[in-house]
Amino acid sequence: MGFLAQFFGFDGKSPQVISTSADLLRSFDRERTAGEAVNDRTAIQTSAVLCCARVIAEGLAQVPCKVFKEDSYGSPTEARDHALYYLLNRRPNDWQTSFEFREQIGIHLALKNNANIFKNKVNGNVVELYAFDPSVVTVEQNDTFDLTYKVTLDGKGPKSIPADDIWHIKGPSWNGFQGLDAVQMACKTIGLAQATERFGSKLFENGARPGGLLTTRTGAQALTPEQRNEIKTLWAAQHQGTENAHKTVMLPFDLEFTPVSGTANEAQWIENRKFLIEEICRFFRVLPIMVMQSGATSYASVEQMFLAHLTHTLMPWYERFEQSAEVSLLTRQELLDGYSIKLNANALLRASHEDRASYYQTMKTIGAMTANEIRAKEDMPRSTDPEADKLTGAANIFGGNNQTPNPAPSPQLDDNEVAK
Repeated sequence: MGFLAQFFGFDGKSPQVISTSADLLRSFDRERTAGEAVNDRTAIQTSAVLCCARVIAEGLAQVPCKVFKEDSYGSPTEARDHALYYLLNRRPNDWQTSFEFREQIGIHLALKNNANIFKNKVNGNVVELYAFDPSVVTVEQNDTFDLTYKVTLDGKGPKSIPADDIWHIKGPSWNGFQGLDAVQMACKTIGLAQATERFGSKLFENGARPGGLLTTRTGAQALTPEQRNEIKTLWAAQHQGTENAHKTVMLPFDLEFTPVSGTANEAQWIENRKFLIEEICRFFRVLPIMVMQSGATSYASVEQMFLAHLTHTLMPWYERFEQSAEVSLLTRQELLDGYSIKLNANALLRASHEDRASYYQTMKTIGAMTANEIRAKEDMPRSTDPEADKLTGAANIFGGNNQTPNPAPSPQLDDNEVAK
């Protein structure tokens, strides 16, 4: 507990003290939920969980990641000569592309709220980036608030790695140095979803719902245990399983079949599955429409839908990624010199051809963009025309190319004034 414990009078022995993320998770009953074991491996077998994780991971990976440096005017320009530019934009290590690397980070963040990346340095410079499996990394904070990362690989004892060699991206955190495990925080909902799927699997495996009841006729002799077992075997062979659904069953002995009508439980099972998808989306902060949930909230346009998705789901992750990358990968002097690391989300908001044409026309008209800047945004080659690099406002606003507005027309003279 350190000096803070002494200051506040804690003895460090109370079992009620929650000081780490692990303590918080242990305060919940998470051994089994709804009879299901919930962990990373089982959680992603639930379609809503996997889809939420992919939405976050692919959203983090599909946009360009670049290093910028402010020029003399304070405008950001791509710093292609910086060593991190190639690592973040193309190839962080020998076996991954930038997309694959950031997608892996996104999966870790979505499910564990932690991504731990090892910075392989040569002469103090980062030359490679490796993402550790979150399950092999633990974080410890000592009395002076310094952090130590312990990594267990290949079943060997944990190896301590200085915090300066780890790029740690955190999601929502209880203690400030380790993100809360998202799967375990949502384990009750995920466990219920798993149990619901298992129930549906067994329901159809055994012939959906019971079609009726087998009973002996009034006055018939009671069945012996052997006869009951024989009936059970016969019924399973002729009726159990979806392949035997709706078949006629020959009834032995003196038995009769009483049909059973459908119940509301069947419809409630379907509604419960839909509700659980929305519950899982709430935990991962993903719009239900992004996980292909039918009946989800509609938007006026596709552009507005993606804007809501970007604002509420992706932008918080983008900001966490960018800020942690800058403080972990760039030196203090580089930050002071104007270097920055950015994820460009403009591609996600690319509208229709008509909308883009209208936007570019407006920006060119007011003198905010040149023709070559517009061509660059559309991934078109630069024009060699010198005029394509000039800002040209509309003539009716600015009087043409940097000219004064058109002079007012001369007043008309009447005949008497002309005679004079």
